[in-house]
Amino acid sequence: MRVTDRQQVDALITAIRGLRGNIFDRNEQIASGKRVNRPSDDPAAAERINQFRNVLRTTERRLATVNEGVGRLNLSDSVLETAGNTLQRAKELAIQMRNDTNTAVERRNAAQEVQQLMLSLAGIANTQLNGRFLFAGSQTHTEPFVLGSATGSAGTVNAGSAAIAVSVATATDLQPDSYQIQFTSSTQFDVLNLTTNQVVSSGNTYVSGTAFSFDGLDVTLTDGGGPPIAGDQFFVRVGYVYQGDGAAIDVEIGDGRTVETNVTGSQVFSGPTVDLFQNLQNFHQALVINDVEGIQAAIGQFDQSLSQVTDARANIGALVNRLDTIKDGLDLLSVNTQTLRSNFEDADFAQVASDLATLQNTLEASMATLARQFETNLLNFIR
Repeated sequence: MRVTDRQQVDALITAIRGLRGNIFDRNEQIASGKRVNRPSDDPAAAERINQFRNVLRTTERRLATVNEGVGRLNLSDSVLETAGNTLQRAKELAIQMRNDTNTAVERRNAAQEVQQLMLSLAGIANTQLNGRFLFAGSQTHTEPFVLGSATGSAGTVNAGSAAIAVSVATATDLQPDSYQIQFTSSTQFDVLNLTTNQVVSSGNTYVSGTAFSFDGLDVTLTDGGGPPIAGDQFFVRVGYVYQGDGAAIDVEIGDGRTVETNVTGSQVFSGPTVDLFQNLQNFHQALVINDVEGIQAAIGQFDQSLSQVTDARANIGALVNRLDTIKDGLDLLSVNTQTLRSNFEDADFAQVASDLATLQNTLEASMATLARQFETNLLNFIR
């Protein structure tokens, strides 16, 4: 079949267009650093690249949540270390104050430090991280420990048989204090704030079953087998209540796999075995009323408290170790996936530069051939 001059020119023009397109592609690869800039460049490779990107996004998300979880656990451990130091100081005071050489005044002075330890522990239990409460379970915007409970007890040496009942009247008026109700006669009593050592009220008239109020509390004293007598004592304590929940804050570490990254206040401060606040309150009350047996009992209570904090810290340590191992695995997965993605997507600059040079030379040769073809055709036409 005869090939006409027009067909030759058309073929050259088509070839030149193809060369320019290839040169454009190589320039784009050099500019972007990528071999595949759009799915049409290599559909099969583009699909694999998209898969790798999905894996990387998932891995990066999991790494972020794991790092956040490790940070939360590490802060929890640091905070609980401070809590342990607080309890250890309380135990040291108990060991010191149980000695018979200590006077009632010395023990009351020690009670002032114990009151500060209680306030410090409340602050520790309400620690926040980035505006979220650390020990509130899933209720991270709710302050976990607030004043909200009250208990009453009769003195162990009371000669009368009256009973006491206490309830919270106004929670916002509560103070983190302990109180003593002292009967000066069978019909009158005084109320003393044991924490501040101030008289709340004096010369109160006793009427069995009639409530009286102070500092957000309602207190009712009632005759039992008989009325109270002079010298009888009753005690009232305001306590902390837990407002969080027992839910875990889980982070995703794999498909269908999670790890918890928190310790709740009910696991370490108000339970599961002992209530740290109550133990400090027991000790505080024993000091202010010069109860040597109560001081001695506080030592064992603080041992239980310290054990509870230690158990919580051990659990945190195990969780951090597990998350560190998971983090190492996710880091390795990220590096390997990035390498695989790069193999499919990134351009080989040396190869691309060589191809570009070859294409440019070919283009120049094709352009020269096309120019000669036009000259020949023009001469033929003139003739």
